[in-house]
Amino acid sequence: MATIPEALNFALQHYHAGRLPEAEAVYQKVLQAHPDHPGALYMLGIIAYQVGKHAMAVEYVTQVIALNPGVAEFHNNLAVVYLELAQIEAAHRHLNKALELQPGYAEAHYNLGNLLGKEEKFEEAVAQYRQATALKPEYVDAYNNLGVALWSQGKLDEAVASCRHVLALKPDFSMAHNTLAAMLKDQGKLVEAVASCRQALALKPDYADAHQQLSTLLAYLSDYRQVVLESDTALQLKPDSAEIWEQRLYAFSYHPNLSAEDIYGEFVRWGDRYPSPMLDFSSHNRTLGRRLRVGYVSPDFRRHTSRFFFWPLFANHDHAVVELYAYSNVRLEDDFTRQFKGQFDHWRNIRGRADGEAAQMIRQDGIDILVDCCNHMKDERLGVFAMKPAPIQVTWLGAAWTTGLNMVDYVLSDPYMAPQGTLTRETIIRLPHAFFAYRPPEKTAEIAAPPCLKNGYITFGYSGRTERLNHRTFRVWGEILRRIPRARLILDFAPFADLPTQEHYRRFLIQQGVDILRVVMRKSANIFEGLNDIDMLLDSFPHNGGTMLIDALWMGVPALTLASRPPVGRIGASMMMNLSLPEWVAESEADYITKACTLSAHPDALAELRFGMRRRMQNSPLMDGVGFARAVEAAYRDMWTRWCGSEA
Repeated sequence: MATIPEALNFALQHYHAGRLPEAEAVYQKVLQAHPDHPGALYMLGIIAYQVGKHAMAVEYVTQVIALNPGVAEFHNNLAVVYLELAQIEAAHRHLNKALELQPGYAEAHYNLGNLLGKEEKFEEAVAQYRQATALKPEYVDAYNNLGVALWSQGKLDEAVASCRHVLALKPDFSMAHNTLAAMLKDQGKLVEAVASCRQALALKPDYADAHQQLSTLLAYLSDYRQVVLESDTALQLKPDSAEIWEQRLYAFSYHPNLSAEDIYGEFVRWGDRYPSPMLDFSSHNRTLGRRLRVGYVSPDFRRHTSRFFFWPLFANHDHAVVELYAYSNVRLEDDFTRQFKGQFDHWRNIRGRADGEAAQMIRQDGIDILVDCCNHMKDERLGVFAMKPAPIQVTWLGAAWTTGLNMVDYVLSDPYMAPQGTLTRETIIRLPHAFFAYRPPEKTAEIAAPPCLKNGYITFGYSGRTERLNHRTFRVWGEILRRIPRARLILDFAPFADLPTQEHYRRFLIQQGVDILRVVMRKSANIFEGLNDIDMLLDSFPHNGGTMLIDALWMGVPALTLASRPPVGRIGASMMMNLSLPEWVAESEADYITKACTLSAHPDALAELRFGMRRRMQNSPLMDGVGFARAVEAAYRDMWTRWCGSEA
């Protein structure tokens, strides 16, 4: 029979060889002979953690600490398990004890950084990671997480530098390559981001997140040939990843070759992953004429483009008709958050709260109508809506399409965006005019005369996100330039200022027949001033622009749009029809080309339209915040009446 030291050595050999069940069996035999053996208890705790039995790991390591309370490593590792279990207070307690016992303990500083990052206390997390790397200069995990924390603070250049330092220390760190790719995307360095992503996959071919990242990056480069393939691979490897699904649905919404049916099917497939909740609204107050409790859920009550569309509704709601609740998922609050707080009767912070906890809060508030303002955009909380905490649930703005959840009852749209036959899982509520009202930024720029009057040629322009572009838009734009030999095209967005990305687009544009010598790529420091260089905006298709279009119109720049795949392919049509400019809406690619040539041939008419555009907007439904708020309230009242009737 083996001695205890021999058994422990034998178990350790199993452990290092990855034979965890065999190692566990030997350690259990040691405990049978010595129930309080700290080494066996500790290793059983480590093994339990590694196989996902976190509660059991807590039990084992707690026993070890009872026997040896003065060992910093035990407290540190118990804190890691508590962090996995989301028991934040216990994790803090044991990490503080570990650092009290061993002040220069780099791993404890690192784990405290992870804990603070989990709490979204990024400044404090950064301090802990810096302490860990100061104590242990080649601590790659700490440098990697330092980069992520800096990124979360918006310190992108410092984050990239930290990530590059990680890769200098450990060039084969696949996760760091993938993280760097995401950071480079945010910098607009798309070609370099793709290279980093491919490096991650070369090191780890079954890296699901990197496959999805590559899919997303290719969409951002307007090259959709492998977007579906890479995303399918990611989903096969990691079918329940919320991040993969979020990015997949985002990229698919812009895909030029997928039908509305194809895209809608993916949203439904995502939504069907959620089980139908047990509902009981039997005690809910069904009084028909009473003031309704309406809750808005968003991560964008802050400096975000959504604020231009939020404000006209929130500021004009009739508080005698609706009692407003905000459920804020804002990551970093700012001055605009404070302004939004003044528009609501009640403000709830759900950031960091589990879906179930947020849903319970909404139930306790007795919300009648819960409104999702994000859809499948970043930091969405659709998991809360899947629990159906309110009797009526609505989606509005955000991605401006379906959520895919059968627990969401309605989507707010308009007659132009959502004609008959538009595919949504929700019932479509067509507001009388537009699906939004707009309030421009506090400062923009003065409107200038159309540049064609001084240049002697027409300048077309595009000033929106690159994922909305594709081979179809470039082919059509190339034909427009061919038919108007002196015309120019400006592409104005962050990635167009990056030299390798510029080269990618030069090759891409040439392949689609665009005269690249007449194309200017840039990123304007002030987009409103940059729009003064453009005579006519060319909208993207089959997914139209959004804020890009309204910004251009505010600067007097008319937008030629193609009424394409509903609903998001008809955002431009909704705007131009609400401005009484139907001639700026094309019905086909051929019609788009013809209209671009015809409308650009009359400089005086462009000037007249440009200088009158702001007044036209101000007198239109697009800037009638009061009218929009009344229409939304009327829709809410109809929903409420219908629900009370159906329940009766």
